[in-house]
Amino acid sequence: RHFFGAEHFLRFPNDPWGRVSIVHYFCWLRSKTAILRTRIEFSIYDHSTDGTLGERELEQWVSDLLPQLPALRELREEFFPFYKVTAVRKFFFFLDPRRRGRISLQKMLSSPIMHELLELRRGDLGQEELRQNWFSLEYAEMLYSDYLELDADQNGMLSVGELMRFRGGAPPGGGLTAPFVQRVFQECHTYRTKSDDGVAQSELDYKSYLDFVLAHSYKGTPEALTYFFKLLDLRRAGRLLGLDLAYFFRAVLEKFDELGEEPNCLVADVQDEIFDMVKPADPRYITLQDLINCRVGDTIVGMLTDAHAFYQHDRREELMPHDGEGATLPE
Repeated sequence: RHFFGAEHFLRFPNDPWGRVSIVHYFCWLRSKTAILRTRIEFSIYDHSTDGTLGERELEQWVSDLLPQLPALRELREEFFPFYKVTAVRKFFFFLDPRRRGRISLQKMLSSPIMHELLELRRGDLGQEELRQNWFSLEYAEMLYSDYLELDADQNGMLSVGELMRFRGGAPPGGGLTAPFVQRVFQECHTYRTKSDDGVAQSELDYKSYLDFVLAHSYKGTPEALTYFFKLLDLRRAGRLLGLDLAYFFRAVLEKFDELGEEPNCLVADVQDEIFDMVKPADPRYITLQDLINCRVGDTIVGMLTDAHAFYQHDRREELMPHDGEGATLPE
């Protein structure tokens, strides 16, 4: 009754004889029972008994889950702490928008993020599926390897200059602008350290770096746009004026000069283009909701923060790929 009533039967498409596929039903049942089992497991870690998990509680659950995931059997002991941070960070980035430090169990169980993690219980995942899964060992090792590559002074954290080299799929050197990266360090959690010459500086740890990567990787999502909007909102006024857009885009033009390319546009023209793309409720400024509603928020963020992203947008027609490869700024 709990797993195959009339309402369950109606969930599935019927064949010409009014029957449902047993394969489809079995896949649904497997997913349903996995969620129920996970809900029971969560109750063990919910020490506050308020239906939420904190960061350490979620890390403990991930630790205890690992033996059930065949795809992670090659996880080395020395990499284990970094894997836990990587896994937990995605849950908090998407499911804790107010940064309260706790996530609702109901949100977790109904989230596709949970499904992505539990997919690793399958023993038949292909290499392409593993490469696309944030929780796979291959993906986690790639993320940490990129972090170590950026960490030029090998002190375990990233300075402004080191994060400037973030590529995100772009050619070596990256296209991020200095004002944008500086805003990351102004708004995100940082640590005060001293450089080799004794000068105090702010640096990002691995957790904050993962937030940055998640925002960059899922740029079109409301959560990522919220992250970027906070960085673009210089006055913390909840709205972007033309002056704000001009400030960030001038840095993109400077980056073009640095890379030896002609931008072929004016600040005022791009400013007008962005307002036309967003079509804000109030034509004087752009709000976060405007950016989310316009459905091209990811493109706009790229135009204002990354020379490579703007290059692809500005010359999208003449550089339309014919061989399956995307276009980037010439090296």
